[in-house]
Amino acid sequence: MVSLERPVQAERRAFFVQCAKEVFAERGFECTTMDDIARAAGFTKPILYQFFPSKADLYHEIVTTTGARLLKALSDAVRADELPRARVRRALAAYFSMVVEDPSAFRILFTHGHSGTAANDLQVIERRLVEFLVPFIDESRDPDERRDLAAGVVGLAEGLAISWLRRQARRGWPTPDPFESQRLAERATLLAWGGLHVLRPTHD
Repeated sequence: MVSLERPVQAERRAFFVQCAKEVFAERGFECTTMDDIARAAGFTKPILYQFFPSKADLYHEIVTTTGARLLKALSDAVRADELPRARVRRALAAYFSMVVEDPSAFRILFTHGHSGTAANDLQVIERRLVEFLVPFIDESRDPDERRDLAAGVVGLAEGLAISWLRRQARRGWPTPDPFESQRLAERATLLAWGGLHVLRPTHD
């Protein structure tokens, strides 16, 4: 017999993750305590510990699930039959949609210092993003060059995301307008493709 408690437990776990995400984004890992997270969630710390043994486990879940969601969004956004420029544009549109819709998660990824497990988690995400983009680079080029160029696009997108997040923070986190992610994606595409296009055959 399926337990009726499972949906409730899953919802509570997700709620704790969301609350922790907001607190970590505002205070950073070192300055956040499990008391802070429990208080933000409106529960006692012992209940929080039933779901997460430590704040490091909570932080790990936020970083890894955000990375997994991002990679899935990118994969879902592109189609194999598209030309590289269209695929880059669609991937960047998916990327910035997530940044705008979930700024707390990306503040954690991009604007806080990381060490230990969190730093390793972030490196894994960045490597996978580079691997995702490598197929968009001209196959006639050296494999190392293709990876370097893909890494450059990842860095470009991350830098633009950081700039936007910091601007939002200075302005007191206003609600983004509906076209914000589209504008960011267009800027990133223009710069990324402007750099990549000169290295591709003129007919592509």
